[in-house]
Amino acid sequence: MWAGFATKEQAEVLVKHIFDEATFNSEYGVATLAKDEKMFDLSVTNNPSNWLGPIWLVANYIVFRGLLNYGYEKEARLLCDRTLTLLGKDLEKTGSLHEYYNPYTGEPIMNSGFINWNILVLNMIDELNGKRPMKETIEK
Repeated sequence: MWAGFATKEQAEVLVKHIFDEATFNSEYGVATLAKDEKMFDLSVTNNPSNWLGPIWLVANYIVFRGLLNYGYEKEARLLCDRTLTLLGKDLEKTGSLHEYYNPYTGEPIMNSGFINWNILVLNMIDELNGKRPMKETIEK
């Protein structure tokens, strides 16, 4: 959906999975691997980092952008709100942001002080308020 390859029908199925409690849905965003997948794992790993289930802000943004690309604004707003809640709770509790998060609890998993792609939440807010996506701004 982010790249625009999905048909309308495929996008409908993907949106169902994104918000399915048994697969990708979390009150803090989108798990990077379906929770019912046998490889789903929340272990702390650093080299390589764990992409087998935790919430990553870059993944939340890509899903968010895909939702908007296909006209799912209500769902994109929900994902933005959940992302803001995740980061807000982390800042309140730890005074910092982290690299990735537990999809069940929203607790940070590792790498305190990580602000890299976590600031994509600012793009999410801007885009919901009518600002063009960064990709379109760069292309012009």
